[in-house]
Amino acid sequence: LTLTLLLSWPRLPGRAGRLLRPVPAALAAVTGATAVASLCGLILPRVDLPSWRSHALAGLPDGPVLGLAAAVLSTTLVCSVQSLLGAVAVDRLAAGRPGPPAPAARSDLDRELLGQGAANVVSGALGGLPVAGVAVRSSANVRAGAVSRDATMLHGAFVVAAALLLVPVVEFIPLAALAALVMAVGVQMVSLHHIRTVTRHREVAVYAVTALGVVALGVLQGVALGVATAVAVALHRLARTRITHDEKKGVHHVRVRGQLTFLAVPRLSRVLHRVPRGAVSVVELDGSFMDHAAYESLQEWQRAHTAQGGSVRLTGRRRAVRGGEPTGPDGAVCRCRPWTPWRNHRCPAPATRSEVRPTPGAPSRPAGAPGPSGEQLARGIGLFQRTTAPHVRDELARLAREGQQPSQLFLTCADSRLVTSMITASGPGDLFVVRNVGNLVPLPGQERGDDSVAAGIEYAVDVLGVRSLTVCGHSGCGAMQALLGSRPGTGDGATSLGRWLRHGAPSLERLRATDGTVPLLADRMPVDETERLSLANVVQQLEHLRAHDSVARALRAGTLELHGMYFQVAEAQAYLLTDPAGAEGGGAVFVPVAAEAARTADEAEAAQAPQTTGSAEEAKAEAVPAAGTAGPPGAPAGPDAPRPTESVKDLPSAV
Repeated sequence: LTLTLLLSWPRLPGRAGRLLRPVPAALAAVTGATAVASLCGLILPRVDLPSWRSHALAGLPDGPVLGLAAAVLSTTLVCSVQSLLGAVAVDRLAAGRPGPPAPAARSDLDRELLGQGAANVVSGALGGLPVAGVAVRSSANVRAGAVSRDATMLHGAFVVAAALLLVPVVEFIPLAALAALVMAVGVQMVSLHHIRTVTRHREVAVYAVTALGVVALGVLQGVALGVATAVAVALHRLARTRITHDEKKGVHHVRVRGQLTFLAVPRLSRVLHRVPRGAVSVVELDGSFMDHAAYESLQEWQRAHTAQGGSVRLTGRRRAVRGGEPTGPDGAVCRCRPWTPWRNHRCPAPATRSEVRPTPGAPSRPAGAPGPSGEQLARGIGLFQRTTAPHVRDELARLAREGQQPSQLFLTCADSRLVTSMITASGPGDLFVVRNVGNLVPLPGQERGDDSVAAGIEYAVDVLGVRSLTVCGHSGCGAMQALLGSRPGTGDGATSLGRWLRHGAPSLERLRATDGTVPLLADRMPVDETERLSLANVVQQLEHLRAHDSVARALRAGTLELHGMYFQVAEAQAYLLTDPAGAEGGGAVFVPVAAEAARTADEAEAAQAPQTTGSAEEAKAEAVPAAGTAGPPGAPAGPDAPRPTESVKDLPSAV
């Protein structure tokens, strides 16, 4: 009867159905089954709640120490496993809920265990039973539209109210009705899609053993059986790696099917040595894992075979022999590190590729000359498509759906050595970047027909609502050298470059001022006039930014912060301006960002930050230079040394 009511209640027809469907089906089913059992006088096991009159406080346990420890440990494991599995199941139910996505945060498993442990300590001290979280009751909250832990707290309040005030009514409920309710909810939690996925991955044995073990023996025993089955299946797969060799049209193919571990090294060596010396060979790796022993064996054979005049090409779904190592064309290994310039790429060229066609009538390229730049660009894009695009595609798809919401405007020079995403460790959607020659910000009304910088600033501040604006200069800047006159002919107005560099004249005046307004580096003296001008230019452009209406309004409203940054290219060292707000008054100091200090500040801030249910981007740790950073000559050391203001924490942490 309970199951019938559960299944038919949401399908009640007509006007009566529309009126009754808002009542939860579980409540209607249990109420109906209880009413029928009571009216018919059926003799059934019913809920039997203990009386408060017979309650006694807990006493010290009596028995052998090992037995007590085993009982405590087993109870802890059972309750912990049940709570964690329930939390994961509820997260999946919430994620797969139809309709628009609700702002529900994933369960904090550490907090789950801490709360359960505290509750069990109190419950045991008062003579109660151990408690554990279960997915059955939580799934009812999910289906009712719950999005926060408030629903769980309210659920607990209802349970307490029922235990205190509704004991006579609850004791009428047959246990069979509750059993049917639990069974129905449990069946609804089984995902057929998940079962199909498990079957495709050949994990159905683990799934079946775990399910049967939980039903027949219990949660802890079932999970233990499932883990043991998973280990046995993994060992079986590792030991059943298939390695074959055949020869087609003079090319020797070695195919590896399965995981390549030390267990398969003897067979791999035997098969590889079947390839004749000097032969053309292709090794197809069709697996998802290779350990170090197999890697060393394969590499040793490859070096020896190549030294004897042969050739080796690695292909297959296993596109790289080491985790995280990108692959070149046709699956060959590419040992280029991240951020490797094109000229240093060591990726093998593809066997066949579409060359960039030369312009008709253009002189032919001499033998040995480097390929056209278009080919370098095409190969770089191809490497991105193979090695990077699969990892960022989901995030880019999310940004395409939701639109960009950067928190930072990063205004810097167009110099090719300044890679903004590299020096800030930022990803798609983090920075709104404006670049020009010399990281200049023309004063309002002086753009002389070029409003691109002002337009970028206005769009970032007024439309995107960025919270931080950073001006970043760098060492060896060609624009600064031109301003200093080291490149004659670029400082006049005869050319577009000369007219643009006129906007840097105030920076040159600041450099030549004698009132102490020239900024300094905290750990050393500037190496030359170009570096001194680059530092002064950052401070000057921050002053220009304050003259823009959109920036001035945001600063007055307290919704925007300005930051200065300097990057020393040769040392890969970033510096942050200590006090952008007071820099125009003199005494500005750029403090180096130390890796250890930044990590320490990161960890300290993460430990003090309150828990949040926001996105991972909002919870990103923020780094600030630590106290005690060395100051300029004559400045105090230790805690009184110059430090960035608190607002610097909004800069990307990896700087």
